[in-house]
Amino acid sequence: MIIKNPVKLNMAFLILLLFSLLISGCETGKNGNPEDASNAGYGVYYVAQDDSQIVFEKGHGLNSSSGISDYVLALQEDPSDIKLKKTVGSEVRLIDFRREENGAVLNFEEKYYDLSVNKEVLFRAAAAQTLLQESNIKYVVFEVDGAPLLYKNGDEVGSMTDTTFIDNAGDELSSYVKKKVSLFFAASEGTSLLRIEREMVYSSNEPPEKMIIEQLIAGPKEGEGYATISPDTRLNTVVLKDGICYASFDAALADKPVDVNEETLLYSIVNSLCSLPGVNKVQISINGETDRTLRSTFRLDEAYSFNEEIVSSD
Repeated sequence: MIIKNPVKLNMAFLILLLFSLLISGCETGKNGNPEDASNAGYGVYYVAQDDSQIVFEKGHGLNSSSGISDYVLALQEDPSDIKLKKTVGSEVRLIDFRREENGAVLNFEEKYYDLSVNKEVLFRAAAAQTLLQESNIKYVVFEVDGAPLLYKNGDEVGSMTDTTFIDNAGDELSSYVKKKVSLFFAASEGTSLLRIEREMVYSSNEPPEKMIIEQLIAGPKEGEGYATISPDTRLNTVVLKDGICYASFDAALADKPVDVNEETLLYSIVNSLCSLPGVNKVQISINGETDRTLRSTFRLDEAYSFNEEIVSSD
């Protein structure tokens, strides 16, 4: 091989090398555009317009040096995707926020409690996940009108961390699933049950049996009949094995009855759980004990199947 002008060749090689280093020093954004590495991976979690999922949208001016104020402002920005809706401000207004030593507190207007269960879960996940991108924020707490956010049973939601919501490797936070379920609440006379269909969004990291029982404890919405379980009741454990769902409650299930008979209480739980795929029977225990009755008649050492006769046809 004959090299006629080695100086020119070396110069061309250096230019090519510098150009390749320049390109490799840039990160490519989601749409193929170069962007600063400090911006990579930061963005806002939005709720889909149909309340089916949470979607991550990169950008919105967020980067590794962004603080809590930047994230709060970004949460109130419109998404670029029309299939998504603004996280904060579309349905609930943020009153104020504050920084704690290792966390953040968001204080929302009282209208927050008007959100459906589906919307509330997704909204809370989206807002918390967005703020938890800030390296110094280890937890997020929600307040409503200055008081801690409560579940319908009166328990505090408490602080949310990066283990509360699990993000997958893609752009969507798909740790939530949407499912139509049947719940059975009492009819007006307290001796029969009404079948209520609800479309629920719940964490895929928890069994649907737990979600069903939590909904029964929270009680019916307006026009959905009457409660069968005291809101003071606590679920200890719920396990599905070989088609039998084993649900253990605290003593309030039996000791704090609402105005329904024992059979209605029992089959409110049994029918609701047996409506889930894979659940054929239900055995209830009180603090793990089965050598007793629920109240006075129905023994807890038995597993019960779906009871169609107690369901009202009205």
